[in-house]
Amino acid sequence: MQLEPGKYALAFAGWLTQEAGSKLLGMSGKSIEELMKAADSRDFRPMPLGIRLKGHLNAKIRQIQSRNVLGQVEGSDPKQKNEFVMFSAHWDHLGIALPVNGDEIYNGAIDNATGCGVVLEQARAFAQLGQKPKRSIMFAFWTAEESGLRGAEFYAAHPVQPLNKIAVNINYDALRPSGRTRDIVVTGAERTSSYPMVQEAARRFDLEIATDAHPEQGSFYRSDHFMLARAGVPAFKVSPGPKEHGKPDKFSEAAFLEFNTKHYHQPSDQFQEDWDFASLEQSARFGFLLGLNVANSEPLPRWNAGDEFAVSGR
Repeated sequence: MQLEPGKYALAFAGWLTQEAGSKLLGMSGKSIEELMKAADSRDFRPMPLGIRLKGHLNAKIRQIQSRNVLGQVEGSDPKQKNEFVMFSAHWDHLGIALPVNGDEIYNGAIDNATGCGVVLEQARAFAQLGQKPKRSIMFAFWTAEESGLRGAEFYAAHPVQPLNKIAVNINYDALRPSGRTRDIVVTGAERTSSYPMVQEAARRFDLEIATDAHPEQGSFYRSDHFMLARAGVPAFKVSPGPKEHGKPDKFSEAAFLEFNTKHYHQPSDQFQEDWDFASLEQSARFGFLLGLNVANSEPLPRWNAGDEFAVSGR
C-alpha cells in the first residue's frame, strides 16, 4: 500500500539480513563494504547488479480502519506553546494470528505495551505539573506500526500540528523489563542539536549513554520515530541500557537474544508475574526530564548539518 501517490515504488520490497544481502551481492561480484564505501561519495550513482529476483507471494487483502490516538498538555508560554515536544509509542500488535502450541493471541506485552505504559505515565506526570513547561507536550500512540509504520507515516503526511513546530519526537518501542541499569540507550539523539540535553539528563540520573548494541539490525529505521525523522523532525528512541545492576555483563545480551529468537512476534510475548519494571521507570523518568528540558529551551532543536535527515530551514 502506498500512502504517497505518485511516488516511485517497487513491485516487491522487504528486509534482508546482512548475511543474506552479502550472499546476494556476492552473485554480482560485489560486496556490501564496497558498495557502502561507494555510496558515501557525492558522485555515487545507482548501478546495475546484473541480478534478477523473481518472487511469489500469496496474500489475502483486507481493508481495515484504525486510528492514531493523540493527547496534549498545553504549554505556558504564549509564543512557545504553539511548539511541541512529542512522546510516542505504538499501541498495535499482531492480534489473532496463526496458533503456536494452541495459542493464537499475539499479546505484544513487550512489543509494545511497555512503551505505551511509559508514555501514559509521562502524560500523567506532565498533566500533574503545577508549572507547565513553555512548549506544549504531545502524546502520540500510533497504530499499524507492525504493518510498516503506517500510523506514524500517515501522521507525517497529515500532521495535526505543523511538523516544523515539533521540537523533538521521543519514541519508546519494545522495552525489556529488567532491574535498574547503569546506562541508557538513546538511538539517534547524537545526530541532533538536542544531544547536550540528553547528556545532561543522563548525568542527572547517573547514567552512562550506551550505543546501540546491534546497529546491523537497523532498529533506528524500524520504529515509528523514523517516519518523523524522514520528515525532518529530530527524532530518536529511548531504551534501557544493557548494564543491569547485580547481573553479569553478558546477562542482558543473553536476554535480548532469547526474546528475539523465542518471543518476538510470538504469542509468548505476554506478561510475566516475575518481571521487574525498574528499568522502565528509569526510561520514563529520563525521558520526562529530557522532554521537560527541551520544552523549556531555546531554540528549536535540529538535525546536525550534513545528516541524512537535515532539512533546510530547520
